[in-house]
Amino acid sequence: MRNTLYRQMVYWINANRTWIEVDDAYAYKEHILTCNGRTSCLVGRTLVLRAFREHGEYKVGQTWDIPDHELDRALAAYRKADRSFKFRIKKGGSYLTVKDAETIIHLATHGVIRLELTDAPIHTRYQ
Repeated sequence: MRNTLYRQMVYWINANRTWIEVDDAYAYKEHILTCNGRTSCLVGRTLVLRAFREHGEYKVGQTWDIPDHELDRALAAYRKADRSFKFRIKKGGSYLTVKDAETIIHLATHGVIRLELTDAPIHTRYQ
């Protein structure tokens, strides 16, 4: 995933969060991939999300690691499914919307995480 798209998605998740936030956008972790019957280890960028409120069956503090290759796969699937997204994203990362970020995360986690982001950004205080 291009860095501009990735940064815009991280921004939308943090700015419009309701129950889940980005715990670490700079993590690099080892992942195991299986391709054509072969197992390989890959170290890559990983988006770490954390529940800061209870939500359904998810407890406070639960984390999810989403590898960059899963985000790439979700992005490709979303491009095929939505032509307007495909044309918007060609213009640049700043054309990524809140709904796009929700859809990409939902596809990348195989339907496990539904972000439920708000339409208006919350006001955060940085220390």
